[in-house]
Amino acid sequence: MPAAGLDVRSNSRMREYLKAAFRFGIDLPGIGRLPVNPMAMAGFLILGFANPAFWLLGAGLEAGFLTLLATNPRFQRRVDAERRSQVKAAGEADRDQLVRKLDPRARQRQGALDGKCARVLQVLREAGADDFTLESSQDALSRLSWTYLKLLVASNHLEASRDGATGAGLQRQIAQLEQSLASPAVAGALRDSQSATLKILRQREQNLERCEQTLKEVASDLARIEAQVDLALENANLRGSGAVVTANLELASQILDDGLAYGDAQATVAALDQAYNAPAKTRN
Repeated sequence: MPAAGLDVRSNSRMREYLKAAFRFGIDLPGIGRLPVNPMAMAGFLILGFANPAFWLLGAGLEAGFLTLLATNPRFQRRVDAERRSQVKAAGEADRDQLVRKLDPRARQRQGALDGKCARVLQVLREAGADDFTLESSQDALSRLSWTYLKLLVASNHLEASRDGATGAGLQRQIAQLEQSLASPAVAGALRDSQSATLKILRQREQNLERCEQTLKEVASDLARIEAQVDLALENANLRGSGAVVTANLELASQILDDGLAYGDAQATVAALDQAYNAPAKTRN
């Protein structure tokens, strides 16, 4: 990425941190969230009408407070986590829609995986895992679940694209045309037409072979994610709070990199990718 692009991104994030710092508040039992910083600014504003020196004092304190808080790594991680949470919450309806469009067996598989992911987090909470472990594990499990769903969507699209074609059926048609073209009685326009049809069928056969291979790779990737979540659950049960889930995964299939892999769901998947592939939280 060019340096100018990095600067724009960095400036945009800093503006987010400054806005969050300005809205800073604390939660009080029975009262709710108390906007401490805006209330302090309002106080200095009112006092300034009696003595303008309070305006200068308030401006200086506010500038120092905003700079100190907005550049604090822990505060930045909190803002990033809240932003990711908001984006994900906004996309849950779209994600649910993707799940509903799956065939019944695929929906059942997605539901089973999500249930195991929830169980992992439950075990970690019951074991007294710290916030970092919980948030890191939740982020990793969300990514695994999202990758799993994308693979299921892509698999459904591949299945539909075959449109009932089978390798055996295409091979029979190819064999019939080859036999016909071997006859000297077939000549002229008929030979040209059959030759063109034969070429198309051979291309379809190649496409079907690639589709079948990709489906096998997708099936392997799905099984791998299931195994990784199973391992995470076993580790959580065995190690308790010391188990941290990771989402490091090299897929056998390159289908998720294909812009046409999801059919009419492509735009929805691209929008949701921003949320589920956001950078994970890191420890001080």
